[in-house]
Amino acid sequence: MQRFQAWAALIVSVVGAAALLAMFAQWQGQFDLHVYRGAVRSWLHGDGLYTYRQQGMLRSFGFTYPPFAALVLLPLAVLPWRVAEVLLALASLSGTLILLWHRLRALLPVLTGAVLVAATEPWRDTITVGQINLVLLTLVGLDLLVVLKRHPAAGALIGIAAGIKLTPALFILYLVLTRRYRAGLVAGGTALLTAGLGWLLAPDESWRYWTHLLWQTDRIGDVAIAGNQSLSGAVHRLDMPPWVWPALVAVVLVVWALRVRTAGAVPDDWAGLALTGVAICLISPFTWVHHLVWQLPALLILLDSRASGRRRHWFRLLAAVVYAVLVTSLEWRFEDPGALGYQVGSNIQVITGLILLLTVPVNVTGSTVPGPSRSNAAALMAPSLQR
Repeated sequence: MQRFQAWAALIVSVVGAAALLAMFAQWQGQFDLHVYRGAVRSWLHGDGLYTYRQQGMLRSFGFTYPPFAALVLLPLAVLPWRVAEVLLALASLSGTLILLWHRLRALLPVLTGAVLVAATEPWRDTITVGQINLVLLTLVGLDLLVVLKRHPAAGALIGIAAGIKLTPALFILYLVLTRRYRAGLVAGGTALLTAGLGWLLAPDESWRYWTHLLWQTDRIGDVAIAGNQSLSGAVHRLDMPPWVWPALVAVVLVVWALRVRTAGAVPDDWAGLALTGVAICLISPFTWVHHLVWQLPALLILLDSRASGRRRHWFRLLAAVVYAVLVTSLEWRFEDPGALGYQVGSNIQVITGLILLLTVPVNVTGSTVPGPSRSNAAALMAPSLQR
């Protein structure tokens, strides 16, 4: 009877999540997918990749990725709109399920985890604005968790992800810090190849991007907007001196380097994936809320920690707090600088990111098991289904 109730609750949750996503998709209008398609089509027609602008509510936005990304996104530009929309959503959903399966290894916990993840603002926004964050997270995750242990081409997927969007390039440094020098060389070389391919096929656009547009962070949006949950955004919202941001970035990178060195010594690449994802969100000049999907592996580790006793309970309590922040879109309720609690509320995702950077546990037991056994995973998720 309990098993039936668990499955019934899961089915209802899946249907409810699908309905909510459908509504949010209408509200968000797949805006970023429109930008991708419009910019690539503009390039194909000879009008330039970076001249295209898509009008938003308050301002217009253009293409902000390297030219190589346009080559990768080409199919989404030439396929019919609905086909492109569905393909991108399916790729994002499939990537989520793949990473959850690699950690949990049982059907019911994976499906339950997918429903819970889909309720978070970063995952929801990635789907409904038509972003590629989850695809990049999947590429990096597969490289670290699967390919790195089995294939000499390890690092190539990380290099491709960094060639599409620059932020995953921090994982190249992760490979070096954890003494996976061959994989780091492959990742760096692949990233350089993607840039070279961009120069070969779009020399004018490449020159414009790498020498000029790359440094214009204001093309992405207003740095001080509540939707920018990076250290840079927090520094601007709190009206701090300009030197504070690079100083904070340096501190975060030192803490990150020390923690991932520990993860690499075990090795625990799940912790490495989580810690590097959190660091990416903190140090990036602009971190839209949908970029925070890079924090989801950290949340999963906290819930699925192999710590014992009181530490495990503390990790789950912290996971519940972080999850509540990710679900409630709290930062948008503090857009007005005059609002009570603005200093904290408008930077809440930055604060939780700093906490995650310090607290994500590393599997110091040295076990290389990617996650709990089927029975342990089922036991982990069962209480939440039965409540």
